Formats: sequence, C-alpha cells, structure tokens
Amino acid sequence: MFRSIATLLVLVTTALLGCSAPESPAQSPDAPPIAVKLATAHEQPLDALYHASGTVRGRTTAVLTSKTVGYVRSVAVRAGDRVQAGQVLAMLEANDSSASVRRANAGLDQSLEARVEAENAVSAAEAALRIAKSTRERIAALHATGAIAQQDFDEAEARLQGATAQADMARARLRMSGSRISQAKAEIGEAQAALDYSRIVAPFAGQVIERRVEPGSLASPGMPLLVLEQQGRVMVETAVEESRTSSVTLGDTVSVEIEALGKPVLGRIGEIVPTVDVASRAFLVKVDLPAELAGLRPGMFARVSFRVGQKTTLVVPASATTRSGALDRLFVVQGDRLRLRMVTLGETQGAWTEVLSGISTGERVVASPGPTVIDGTRFTELP
Repeated sequence: MFRSIATLLVLVTTALLGCSAPESPAQSPDAPPIAVKLATAHEQPLDALYHASGTVRGRTTAVLTSKTVGYVRSVAVRAGDRVQAGQVLAMLEANDSSASVRRANAGLDQSLEARVEAENAVSAAEAALRIAKSTRERIAALHATGAIAQQDFDEAEARLQGATAQADMARARLRMSGSRISQAKAEIGEAQAALDYSRIVAPFAGQVIERRVEPGSLASPGMPLLVLEQQGRVMVETAVEESRTSSVTLGDTVSVEIEALGKPVLGRIGEIVPTVDVASRAFLVKVDLPAELAGLRPGMFARVSFRVGQKTTLVVPASATTRSGALDRLFVVQGDRLRLRMVTLGETQGAWTEVLSGISTGERVVASPGPTVIDGTRFTELP
C-alpha cells in the first residue's frame, strides 16, 4: 500500500513539474542571439471600464396582431424569412367582412340610381315651373286688361306655386340622394377596412424573427401573430446597474464586443430608458452601432464597456503577450537571456494591456515575440 502511495506521489510531482515547464525547449548554448525589440513595463493611466452584457436588436421591432376575430386561413412566412413592405404575411377567414363589402357596394349602386332619378325629377319639375311662370305672366297681362276673369288668374297663380313646390321637393330629393351616396361610400370604406383586417401585411421591409400562429388557430383582437424586425442598422440593448446612473450619458461612445465581428467596435449611446426595473434594479441603455456592420443578427450576445473614470496601472504593449491554452505569458529580460513568464492580464485598451500580476514595474519585456523566441533565448536589442 505504501509503495502505491509513493508511486502516486512521484507521478503527481512529475505532472506538476511538466505543467510548470515552458512549452518550448531551452535554446542551445551555441545558438546565435536573436535580435528583438524590447519595451519596459510601466505604470500608465487607463480608462476604468464597467462591463455589461447586452443583446443585439433591430432598430424597429413590430409585433403584428389581429384586429378582428377569425380563424387563421394561411401563414405565408416562417421565422428568418425576409419580407417587403406591404407583403401579405397571413390571411384570416373573412366571410362576414366580404359579405359586408358586397352589401355596401350594392347600396352604393342603388344610391347612384336614385341620384339619376332625382336629377331627372329636378329637370321635369324645373320645366313645369318655367311653363307655370310663363302661363301666369300671360294671364296676369290679360287680367290687367280685364280680358279674363279673376278665377283664371287665381288658378294660374296656384299652378305656379304648385310647380315651385314640386321643384323645391325635387331638388331636396337630389340633395338627399347625394347624402345617401356619401353614406354608402362610407359604409364601403368601413366594410373594406374590416376586410383588410383579415390581411396581415408587413408595415416595412424586414425579417420575420418569430411566428406565433399556425393555420387553423383562432385569432382574436390583440393576439400576436408575427414579430418583424426592420432591415438596416442594428443596436445593442443592455441593462446597467442603477448605481452607474451618473456614469452613463446620452451620446457617449462605448466599446461593444460581439463574437461574430471578431474585434470590438465603437457604438454610441442613443437612448437611455429613465425607469429602473424593479426586479433587476437596472435601467435599459440602447447603443447604436455603425451602419456598415454586416453579419449581425438580432439576439446575438454582446458585451458593452462603459468608461466610468481613470486608473493608473502597470501596462505592457498588447503585442508582448501571447496565450497558450488558458495561460497568458510574455518574455522578460534576465541578464543576456529571455525568460518565459506567466502573467495575469487585465484590460486591453488600444496598444496597451494591463498586467495584474507576474511582472514588476521597470522590467523589460519582448515587445513582439516571434516563433523563434523561446525560453532561454540569447538576444540582442534592436534600436
């Protein structure tokens, strides 16, 4: 048993020594020195950053809902499809609305026919009125000379009054027919609007990101059917802790990291939602991204870095560090040799990388180690 334990300890010790050893073999003592450019680890002010997770969103997201009750007849798109403005995306059953449109059109036809009849009646009444006026004028002239009796004059006067009343009634019926036509057109518009509710159309060009119904489902007013995002520029939505309120200002430039892009990009704070979420104690910040970015999809993960001040920290050139697995490392000068050193890194900002541990201020490091630089390499410094 003791022999087994001793063997196990030897194996563990060997493994640990193997992990601590550099990946590359030491340089041969007879190898010529390698020319490298050196830099000095020094303290420098860097931005103090606050990091928040976010999600890529479209600039405009529309949830398309039903405005009427009806069974879904068809859905023409699926999630991921791109659509154009005005394109029909889904259809609802609309038998009642179609019947209402036909009834309203029939009512308009009747009103138009009634107007034609009223116009003819006005023409006939005005003709009768003209005859009655001329007759009354002739009889009035004869009555003035005593050629006819008073009764004939009274009858002519009565016929003129009757013709005038008939003409007024005909004109009133014509006006009424015009009102009926306007009413019929309004009824057609109302019926057509109800019929249009059965056609779910895209309000803008974009991409379907969610389909929530299938044919045969019963739709009701306000029921979400599809979710559509507008094409074009995207943004990142992120939740910021309420304690950082004073550090976030509209229009500020922030750094955004999205894995699909491969490198950080600069965004601008375009909107700050003033209310704080009760559950998370955070407020929503919307960051506008550059228009020329390609390959981004709504829902992608993003990491937003806000500048909240400055700090003085130990830095080396970003090109001086390399990564092996989960370990960060660099080469430091020890005498006439370069030695591999494991370090703990912090933020990388521009050309500088923060070093949290592993080296001290004033130590000299290889500014940009190539594949020929290994542990124990002899070197000469480039000017």
